[in-house]
Amino acid sequence: MSTAFGLLPRLPACTRGVQRCYITSATKHLQTERHSSLLPETWILSDSNPNIDIRTAKVADALGLPVAIKRIVAQPKSPLGRSFAGLRSLFGASPAGRLRYIEDASTQRLPRFVIAGSNRALPGLLEVIKQTGGRSMSVFLGLPRTKLAQIGALVLSRLDQMRLRSLGPARANLDNAVSTLLPLSGLSTAAAPISTLKPVVAVCIGTGFEAAGFQLLSSDVDRLAEGLLQLPPSHIRIVLDAEPYRGLRSTIASRLIRRLRERSVDTNGAEHPPMEIEVIDYAQAGQPPLTGVLASATHIIATADNIPTVSMAASLQRPVYIAGMERTADLLREYYYILDTKNLVRRFYPLGSRYSYMVAPEINGTVDELSAIRDHEPWSHYDTQRDLDTVAAFIKDRYVELNS
Repeated sequence: MSTAFGLLPRLPACTRGVQRCYITSATKHLQTERHSSLLPETWILSDSNPNIDIRTAKVADALGLPVAIKRIVAQPKSPLGRSFAGLRSLFGASPAGRLRYIEDASTQRLPRFVIAGSNRALPGLLEVIKQTGGRSMSVFLGLPRTKLAQIGALVLSRLDQMRLRSLGPARANLDNAVSTLLPLSGLSTAAAPISTLKPVVAVCIGTGFEAAGFQLLSSDVDRLAEGLLQLPPSHIRIVLDAEPYRGLRSTIASRLIRRLRERSVDTNGAEHPPMEIEVIDYAQAGQPPLTGVLASATHIIATADNIPTVSMAASLQRPVYIAGMERTADLLREYYYILDTKNLVRRFYPLGSRYSYMVAPEINGTVDELSAIRDHEPWSHYDTQRDLDTVAAFIKDRYVELNS
């Protein structure tokens, strides 16, 4: 009798449907057998961004298995380069048995859990999903640029949920998603209190753009500089993102850093001497870890687009003030209203700013010097460890559910 695929006997025409079912079942059995012994470990897919790696590493540690960090193969940035990379992939340019998007990884030794924290690492995550037929538990922090149902477990913030809900109720009710109020920061313990003679203020400027409702303009930078001039004598650290939005770096240099380093006059006509400024630019090598910078600060000011820094600062239980909060719109404005109501963030509007004298008489108690529209009530403590425990339990339950 002739055989199909060298495995099965050719059946009569009347039983071809049975043959197709037999082949399909046999194929599934072979795939299951091939991937039934996944490595009892967790892979972290790293795109070499330390601020993202600390988040994925914390989730990986909470799963309780040995952790391996896997680097993502750098992809060409230009469309032409990506086209050539696609042709090389089509004609099998990578070595047999090796993953194309993950360095030093074999198709024969794949993990039980694999975690990605950025869309740059997403191709590697999808590749592992394909190679294991979905048996590896894939985890993505945030909203991936792919079909959400492809990912085993999505770890979303409240803002991510709000984005999905704006597309329709069905998009927000996902079986494969778990949510936290703030994005996971990777920090589960509060930093020790700091006692210094002079306050240390970390001014963290993000990429300059947040699709949920904010773009940092030159006028926002001017207002930020104006506000910093009103601070009492402080050591100020200007922290710049590694990948700022177009033209933002030069705007910060000319309208913020230069102004603070020179003698200047504010809009009230008061003259201010040069300020003590330190610039930390993560586009350059050799910079200190962001966690250390935030932990050593007495106050943290973040631009409204810089939500990851807000999450890290709240985890460290540091006072967090939002620059540009009054100009947020749509979902981001609603999100910051939630955080403000829970007393996790406040608008950056220091005492002495223009028109701040009009607000002070309406405040009961001591005015917050960095947010003159609020009294100096105690800050809320955000329980990041509870978030982490909830996320880890959800991921483990999903793994059991998908492989039962």
